[in-house]
Amino acid sequence: PPMRSLKMNRTSRTNHRIVGARFLRAEGGVAIVEFALVLPVLMTLLYGTVEITRYILITQKVEKMAHSVADVTAQSATASLATLNQVMAAASDIMKPYSMSTNGRIIISSLYRPQGEDDASINWRHQSTGGLSVTSQLGAIGAIPTMPTGFVFEERENVIAAEVYYQFSPLISSQFFGTTTVYRIAFYKPRLGALISTPT
Repeated sequence: PPMRSLKMNRTSRTNHRIVGARFLRAEGGVAIVEFALVLPVLMTLLYGTVEITRYILITQKVEKMAHSVADVTAQSATASLATLNQVMAAASDIMKPYSMSTNGRIIISSLYRPQGEDDASINWRHQSTGGLSVTSQLGAIGAIPTMPTGFVFEERENVIAAEVYYQFSPLISSQFFGTTTVYRIAFYKPRLGALISTPT
């Protein structure tokens, strides 16, 4: 009869709705579980991307600072403590927003090979105060400097070396990223005469 058919159609539609609702709830539950499983991986990738980007940026800044310090110092007619301190203070702006006063160190050295000598030596050295506790990789004052392979001094040649150190620390300590020291060195020849006298 028509009435019975109508009831069956209504019952069928109701059953379909119930099945559909259960299916959607099941799908939602699976999606939540999948998201919970994937979230740690996504967070790790995000964290790694941020830290790698920070490391690359800091390395570029340290490289630029080393060249800037050596270049500006080499443009001076004479080297005084006041001038060297001004150069270091100005160059530290390159590292902003990262702090050189707490995590970095700048070391300027004058290397000179006198006439008649077989090797150059480290004439004088000046470094920034505070910050990272490090020593020059060139060697001690008066010693033959440890130079890159292939670097040869001519007689009466003077070179200004600028070393920059910066301690990179991750935002969140982990097994993937640890604290490391970024180091760069740059060499420039003085433009206006040898800078071999000890700054005062």
